[in-house]
Amino acid sequence: MEKAVRCALVMFLFLAGCQQPADVELQTGEDISELDLVPVVRPDSIIVTSSVDTSAVLPADQVSYFGQFVVNKVTLDAGAGNTGSFAYSRVLVSDSVVRLLLRKVGYYGIDVGGVSLNGIPMVKVPHRIAVRSLLLRDTVLTSGVEYLADVTGTYQPLAQYTWSAPSTTTVAASVSIVAPGKLTVLAPRGGNVYSRAKDLIIGWSGSGGRLQIIVSVYEPLLRRSYPILELRPRRETGKALLPASVLQQFPRGPYYVFTFILHNRKEIGIAQAPAARILVQAAEVYNSYIELR
Repeated sequence: MEKAVRCALVMFLFLAGCQQPADVELQTGEDISELDLVPVVRPDSIIVTSSVDTSAVLPADQVSYFGQFVVNKVTLDAGAGNTGSFAYSRVLVSDSVVRLLLRKVGYYGIDVGGVSLNGIPMVKVPHRIAVRSLLLRDTVLTSGVEYLADVTGTYQPLAQYTWSAPSTTTVAASVSIVAPGKLTVLAPRGGNVYSRAKDLIIGWSGSGGRLQIIVSVYEPLLRRSYPILELRPRRETGKALLPASVLQQFPRGPYYVFTFILHNRKEIGIAQAPAARILVQAAEVYNSYIELR
């Protein structure tokens, strides 16, 4: 799944060709929200998790949930001429853990028969688990199946999304969630260069969901991002300030991505494993790729 989404990211960055709107001047004031700063927890180093900028799920949640029903609208903003968006859905259902060298590396994807999203069949593909190891060569394990759908042309904010799997007894035959409203990011703007010596204004608008802001180190040559910090606005004002004192503690690499996630989510259970939980999520995701100097 990560490889497929990464291919989409590369395609949009090179082919989108959309012009970025002019920067919006945001003024600080009494309505600016303070931020709670929460370090992102990284799971066992042997586990390779999907990037937050496309999955919209933090690494710890990817490891803890036994599966996912997700639909995500993803916007990529790397500056003028390098913007684009796509939307996709992914379904993974599992009731068992996959281990390598006695260590948990992922989950086995159960074949639940045909799965459709709002009446449109999803594609069944092998569920692959990437594994990083110091003793063995990095490898990919095929462990059951998952389901994918490209919904770029049909995704709508505030719409209800319903997955149907009438032949399964593992989870509910029908699972629904309402997508959040449209998410707009005003700052930081993708492709811009910002100073670590100055406070960074963050601005957004969007309703109908809960907002998360994830800061990740970004490696352009490898096209990989590594989440380091979650920013939680204390009030829904649409503006916040990240102090220069925090920016100066970031790793020295110059490139970062600020991932804004406006989501609705819930959990459902699994018949065969009552303690296991599956994440159900609809999200608008906006990525601003910037440089800090």
